[in-house]
Amino acid sequence: MEDITTERHPLRTLFKFLLLIGAVAAISKVVATKKEEYYGLTESEARAKFESKLGPRIGEEKASEVADQVIPRLKDSGVIRPDPMEQAVDTVKDMATEAADKGKDAAARAGDAVKDAAEEIQKKID
Repeated sequence: MEDITTERHPLRTLFKFLLLIGAVAAISKVVATKKEEYYGLTESEARAKFESKLGPRIGEEKASEVADQVIPRLKDSGVIRPDPMEQAVDTVKDMATEAADKGKDAAARAGDAVKDAAEEIQKKID
């Protein structure tokens, strides 16, 4: 009788490959389904939901730490939207920065105008 334990069988390899593909597909589907639960929520709503699901399992403090890592990634990927108050604060910060820049430019132009006027006066005096 011939020993076939060391031979590679193409069907066995194909079967293992198909199992691997099936496992990856199942995991991807579960992840996509979990993401769908959070689509359209604000950051605070998503954080509360996330912590309420994980809190009883791993503790409130640990759930908060995990949420601190997961929520920014969901926000960056566009799954959740920022809180309206956070958006307003960001808008105000942007407007303040823009106003400060305009003020700085105006002050620089005024300083140049004063310098030019002083030079003109000095020329007239001389």
